[in-house]
Amino acid sequence: MLQLCIPLTGAMTLETAFNVVNGYWVGKLGTAALAAVNLCSFTIWMLFALAGMISTGTNSVIAQRIGAGEQEEARRVGWLGVTGGFVLGTVLCCLVQLFADPYLTWQASQNPEVQPVLRASTVYLRQVFWFAPIFCLNESMSAILRAYGDTRTPLRLYAVGFAVNFLLDPLLILGWGSWPGLGLRGAAYASGFSFACVSILFVSLLQRRLGDMRPAWHWLPEVLRVGLPSALTAAFFCLIYMLIAPLVGGYGPSALAALGLGHRIESFSYLVSHGLGVASITLVGQHMGAGDRRKAYLAGEQAVYLVSILMAISSLILLVLARPIVHIFSFDPEVLDRATTYLRWMSLCQWSTGVSVVLEGVMSGAGRPLLAGLAASGCAAVRLPMAQLGAARFQLNGIWAAMVASRSLEGLLYLIIFSRSSVWHEERPLPDPSRTQSDAILETGPGGPDIDPLENQRAGGRG
Repeated sequence: MLQLCIPLTGAMTLETAFNVVNGYWVGKLGTAALAAVNLCSFTIWMLFALAGMISTGTNSVIAQRIGAGEQEEARRVGWLGVTGGFVLGTVLCCLVQLFADPYLTWQASQNPEVQPVLRASTVYLRQVFWFAPIFCLNESMSAILRAYGDTRTPLRLYAVGFAVNFLLDPLLILGWGSWPGLGLRGAAYASGFSFACVSILFVSLLQRRLGDMRPAWHWLPEVLRVGLPSALTAAFFCLIYMLIAPLVGGYGPSALAALGLGHRIESFSYLVSHGLGVASITLVGQHMGAGDRRKAYLAGEQAVYLVSILMAISSLILLVLARPIVHIFSFDPEVLDRATTYLRWMSLCQWSTGVSVVLEGVMSGAGRPLLAGLAASGCAAVRLPMAQLGAARFQLNGIWAAMVASRSLEGLLYLIIFSRSSVWHEERPLPDPSRTQSDAILETGPGGPDIDPLENQRAGGRG
């Protein structure tokens, strides 16, 4: 499990680190600039959630074609994913350019204190979304490599992009010597140019590995059938937080800045949980495919055990070190106080959040994701009315408490679904005497990602 999840988690952490580095340098422009970026953060999350419409479906279909020994079809589905990711990003770019003003006006609520943030937010969001085709393209190309069992190459490529971003951020945001800084435009350009470098490396690599650039358009309905449900679930989660943002914005720019900073800091513990969840899909799925439901259940238990240890550490860090961590990003006393309070509230639900993310992967590996997805969507849906009720009684603390309560409920429901599911107790099927190449690949276990099927293919093998 650790062999599978560590490179994947590392790559996702580097993606998040782009935003953290941006947040650090933007924080030096003042609270209004930080609030403007944070007002856009949920929309950027939505971008990556919708990118899963292509990347998740492409990952699944390529893996199935490889298992069936259809290497040519797998390569052509890969180019379909590349093309589809770029087209999706272009559509999202056009939508934001057209509707950024009314959308952000709604997001900022009617609080006059937040209105000065709107112009900066609109500029930043539009500049970021000029690079949306590149963001979606990178997500699709990462998924293609994962489908071939390669989780290490994306980690290396995103490390290059992070290094470029680390150098560009202070230069483009604040300037250097006689070079004038571009402010929020510079933050958007730094991220965009860095991801563009990653994209160039991805395309160069895939051109060598996949060969002829001919998309298999007849697989598009299947890619969307697989990818659309997970993308909509993630998008719904983002939508709820976008609806909560105007509620938080009613308490001024410092409240929005605190919420955005808190999410950025929390994202690292979420990525660890997500890495374990993705690894669980593989391990649980292998045991289920072999007909050993008991080992599949034990793999799920082990995942919960691991994430419980890691989230206990995360809770302790957020509880004890919340203020010093927030101080890295902002010196505004009001932002410091509010973000510190937010993180200490969230320390109470780190375990339940981690369990929810991991068990989502476990149930997907078992082939029973629907009930778990409905539970997650239901808890996300009640988060908004609970936050409204909490705000009416206890202001910001009521909103934070509502988020803790809904997350805790989600973790409890996931545990019940996992432990009571009939999938672990159904009659074990008879072994299938017909063995395929995919059976042999599954039996290689977690060591499989060390082998690049495409390199094997160039050497004359079938992968």
